[in-house]
Amino acid sequence: MAKEKFSIEEFEQKYVARLETRKLDWNVLKFQEEIDPSYKRAQMRYIGRGATANADKNTIQADHFTLSTMVLPPGCVGPLHLHDDVEEVFFILRGQVKALIQPEEGGEVYEIPLNERDCISSPPGVYRGIKNDGDVEALMLVMLGAPKPNLPTYPIGSELEELRIERAKEREAILKGE
Repeated sequence: MAKEKFSIEEFEQKYVARLETRKLDWNVLKFQEEIDPSYKRAQMRYIGRGATANADKNTIQADHFTLSTMVLPPGCVGPLHLHDDVEEVFFILRGQVKALIQPEEGGEVYEIPLNERDCISSPPGVYRGIKNDGDVEALMLVMLGAPKPNLPTYPIGSELEELRIERAKEREAILKGE
């Protein structure tokens, strides 16, 4: 069987995601912000869709993980959530944040300060969140350990968890439409 000729142009088109072709998506998590304005943040996807199932065709196809950047304005919070199927990594590129860790439902929420170039990996089954108590916008690299992670859950009885249950059917329809 003849080997196909390698094309660096095709390789670049398939496997390179440049900042100039990315857009900050302030709407992908807007449903959270509508519940609490402090949940405002933006995502810029590079590899895969993340757990949101956003149909962003301008990403590198994920085979094993997702990768995005996230902007967290001063005073804002990425609310506590749990991924049952994947670890989630936050790598701080700019600013200072506090990682929120709740090992068990309804238990104590621990705060771990993170500075530039600090990293935290949260295993599956642990509630995690992030908040920016600082005066400057934080920029983070966010990585999830699967190409299409399950939709995260939120603390039982929270408005976000009730909304997640409603939206789960919508997400499944998006994923099946691929």
